[in-house]
Amino acid sequence: MIVPIRTMPGERALAGGDFVLKQRLLPMGLAELAAPVTMGSNSFEAGTQFFKAKADGGAIYCRPYVPDRVLVGCLLDRDSDGDFDEWFDVVSQTKGLPSVAQKYTKKRKPVSEIAYRKVPVTSMIDEYFVAIERRNYFNIYSRESFMIVFGREGATERLTDPVSFKSDEMPKQLTILGAVFTAVAERDGKMVVTVQRDMPLQPFSVVKTTSYRFY
Repeated sequence: MIVPIRTMPGERALAGGDFVLKQRLLPMGLAELAAPVTMGSNSFEAGTQFFKAKADGGAIYCRPYVPDRVLVGCLLDRDSDGDFDEWFDVVSQTKGLPSVAQKYTKKRKPVSEIAYRKVPVTSMIDEYFVAIERRNYFNIYSRESFMIVFGREGATERLTDPVSFKSDEMPKQLTILGAVFTAVAERDGKMVVTVQRDMPLQPFSVVKTTSYRFY
């Protein structure tokens, strides 16, 4: 979920790579282990946090085995009684932001009824974010571009489709993920922007697709 900010930033001059807005991402649910658990060759201590994954039947909580890697370990509470019964691996579609989406795997392995407790999502230790970034690509068409960036510090990815417009259209108001801001003018190689509204509370997820072209 995208977390709204409390105070709008004032007028700023953005270089390429600077963020118009940067807002925290929180999961739909969060749990902490009440006891250590071993999942294959990976072990987690009591108190380790796992984020909730949307699923039909039972409760599933996951976390990457290694930060910024795609292999994610998930724990399943089949009867939602507060104890995990099984575990399995999934592959995240992105590195910086764990994103799991697949059918229930049959390759689940048992664990010895590891208790867990639900905790407020605002207590999440890992910090993920989504941001709107200015991209000043060099091109002959004098276009300005913004992209959606997501992930965590040191491990970010971008959505492939930028939002672009011609420089001579400024001042130009844009809406991205519900946020409203105005590109006012270019000044000394930077873009002056003002923000009218931040990104509202809403789900945020990323799905990767692959296309093929045959000649």
